[in-house]
Amino acid sequence: MKVKTDTPKHNEFDLLRISLVRKMVLWAGFPYIFQILTLLVFLTLAIIGWGLFPPNGVDDKLFAKTCLTNLTIWGLWWPLMIWGAVLFGRIWCAVCPMELISNFSERFGRTIGIKQKPLSKWLSSGYLIVALYALIQLLVAGVHLHRIPAYTSIFLFTLLTTALFTGLFLKDRAFCRGFCPVGMLLNAYGRGSMLAVRHASDQTCASCRSRDCVLPANRKKLVGRSCPSLLNPAKLNSASDCLVCGQCIKSCTPFNMKLFFRPLFHPADYREPLASWPLTIFIMLVSGFVTYELCTEWEQAKQFFLWMPQRLSLFLDLNTNNGWIQGFWTLFLFPFLLWLFFGAIVKVFERSCSFTTIWRRLALPLVIVISAGHMVKGIAKFVSWVGFLPYAVRDPSGFKTSHQFTSGMVQIPEPIIGHLVVLITGIAVLLISVYFANREFKRTQCELPAYWLLPLYISGTMFLFVVYNW
Repeated sequence: MKVKTDTPKHNEFDLLRISLVRKMVLWAGFPYIFQILTLLVFLTLAIIGWGLFPPNGVDDKLFAKTCLTNLTIWGLWWPLMIWGAVLFGRIWCAVCPMELISNFSERFGRTIGIKQKPLSKWLSSGYLIVALYALIQLLVAGVHLHRIPAYTSIFLFTLLTTALFTGLFLKDRAFCRGFCPVGMLLNAYGRGSMLAVRHASDQTCASCRSRDCVLPANRKKLVGRSCPSLLNPAKLNSASDCLVCGQCIKSCTPFNMKLFFRPLFHPADYREPLASWPLTIFIMLVSGFVTYELCTEWEQAKQFFLWMPQRLSLFLDLNTNNGWIQGFWTLFLFPFLLWLFFGAIVKVFERSCSFTTIWRRLALPLVIVISAGHMVKGIAKFVSWVGFLPYAVRDPSGFKTSHQFTSGMVQIPEPIIGHLVVLITGIAVLLISVYFANREFKRTQCELPAYWLLPLYISGTMFLFVVYNW
């Protein structure tokens, strides 16, 4: 990372000036108490969903909305996490139960004398995280992971178990840095975060003798640790890897580390002109997933998107609704063709530039539009699912409620927000994202001609067209 120089703070507000926020962040129980609460929620949901499959005669999508496990994880938590990542960076990481499990299992392993190894360069690069994310999306398409409580329960227990064992045998927050399946999503989506941990003064950091925020010996502390993610808080100038755990704020004796609230895509942050290969691959994969998710809200677009995988299924003599084929098309074939098209557009004008360089230059501006599309889908999903929450609280398994909905004894709840409001909000979010993507591209690639922006405008127009026709 580049070292950030002193910049005017007129467009940044230090949240630690608010007494309640300051007391919470400096409190020894932060973020542990929140992580314990989310751990209890995850365990409860995993236990509720254990062994539960949709009863005969009940659609699995309807059952997912009535079972508390799937409703909470896929209908409420997932959309909120997407919005939280775009607006506030890796704020979820501060309350994530997997970080808690990994932290304390690492301490336990060290106590009993396990020789813990550092994360390898390949694992810390993010390739495994990209593979795990792709695997989860394939399971969503192939076995309806997001609709079957039994599978969601296994998924939750697997996450917690993985955090436990990586903490035992690897050190320095290994689960978060190399195994978390949403780690790359949070990294990509959260780069314009309005929430940022930064130093207030370069001079104070330069004259600091103790260096408590980076001191290796402090990493074993429970409170006021040096950065558990191996970042240097004094040189922090990006929201992509900071987990907002507040440890550097506690450890800073000059009290120079602050928690700022500022505009999206703050000009003082460092921009990468070229995305890393793992990040580029992830953005390519997620572009296909988000496109499909938006198309599901408009039946004609959904049929158009699925035309090719249905033809492939017929060719392979499989069911035309084969989820594995659809998942393979959504995550790999469609994104490859889409980005091949984007690359070809630039290639027409820039023959000497390789496709790989074009993709890596386009990835970070394009992910702004892609994340906005994900947010819009999140709105549509959240408002249509949250109305089922009172029923799921009364009947956590969902068996009785799903039968009542299926038989018509109880009317299915309407979305809590009208279609027109969702539509206008979605269009506004996408238009704003195109503006920011255009601005970010010009900040990092100012020497490049305007035709490089064509893929950005095409993707934005494509998303807007689909959402407009919802």
